[in-house]
Amino acid sequence: MRVSAAIRLAALALAGAALAASAGCGTRALTANTTGAGATGGSGVIGIDAGPGTDGAFQPTRDVDMLFMIDNTAGRLVQDNLMRNFPTFTEALRSLPGGLPNLHIAVVTSDLGAGDGSISGCAADGGDAGIFKYTARGTCTTSGLDPGATFISDVDGVKNYAGNISDVFTCIGAVGESGCGFEQPLAAVARALGADGRPMPAENQGFLRPDALLFIVLLTDEDDCSVPPGSALFDTTSNRTLASQLGPPSGFRCNEFGHLCNGVKPPRLAPTGSVNDVVTLDGCRSAEGAGMLTPLATLRAQIRSLKPFPDQQILVAAIAGPGAPYTIEWRNPSAGDTGPWPVIDHSCTAPDGSFATPAVRINEFASSFGANGQASNICVDSFAPILSSFAAQIAAHIPGLQQ
Repeated sequence: MRVSAAIRLAALALAGAALAASAGCGTRALTANTTGAGATGGSGVIGIDAGPGTDGAFQPTRDVDMLFMIDNTAGRLVQDNLMRNFPTFTEALRSLPGGLPNLHIAVVTSDLGAGDGSISGCAADGGDAGIFKYTARGTCTTSGLDPGATFISDVDGVKNYAGNISDVFTCIGAVGESGCGFEQPLAAVARALGADGRPMPAENQGFLRPDALLFIVLLTDEDDCSVPPGSALFDTTSNRTLASQLGPPSGFRCNEFGHLCNGVKPPRLAPTGSVNDVVTLDGCRSAEGAGMLTPLATLRAQIRSLKPFPDQQILVAAIAGPGAPYTIEWRNPSAGDTGPWPVIDHSCTAPDGSFATPAVRINEFASSFGANGQASNICVDSFAPILSSFAAQIAAHIPGLQQ
């Protein structure tokens, strides 16, 4: 959601609508991790009992399961950048010795709903619920997927789609901009993969292969606002003003209750009560146990539980906003209140005019995977170099290509 739209959306929240409320790092290389024990073998259905290699050690394969989490409130320009440059990614993979790896590719959005349904664009029943996107969208008339297919599969030359793999991805990946403005990308990934303690959605069955490399890509122009079940963070009934427990019904809640900057919450109140006030913070990190959002440690553990050898089998890449500068500004409230409402300014602007707010949690989550995690700045003219680096890092985990 764009900063310039913050107060307008907050006004909608007070009227039965909602304000929805991304560090920037250069790309950090992923490297093969050769430590750890055993691996699963085979390429059967989901499970971790397919067995290790014959010597009990991890055995890499050419199987790669890719999940793209695409923020469906991010602007069209951001999504267009991904779609326009996706062929660079697939061609780089195709040019590897041995050709294209055995791919599964799926798309999920950041929309898990929010609140009781009173927030505009945010359903009370889980939103997109982590279910893969597989129907024709945007200007497509058909997805190109075979009937009944819910994700792209191209394994040993056998594919479940017609035409070009990039065209199919572009069709199912055009998720639009009308999703819930309280984005929960990390929880959406956990939900999509059945890592949150509940069964994987029926539509997603068969995507995960126990012996495959799992590559998770997070594309978002805002930070993560994943909450535990039963959270009151999205309440708009008793929390409507600066003086209420959670403050105005705006996306700033995700910052106030999700981040600590040098150990302190981002301030809700303007220092002098003026709309001209500006505060720039540093040392901002996920609040973890001191906040209301799901701790990153919990989400990381959930994702790692999917694989018997997570240090070797899981890669995480984020394309998001830099974590700094982290600047708070204030705007006139959309309804009567005692002072102006806080908004987070964008931390980067791309040449095409798109921009992002500080993705503190997203980037911290990616970096928590060590050498197997990377974060890239979303505010670039072209994602082609980023996608090329993804292909190179996948290659580093494919047998016969590892250094």
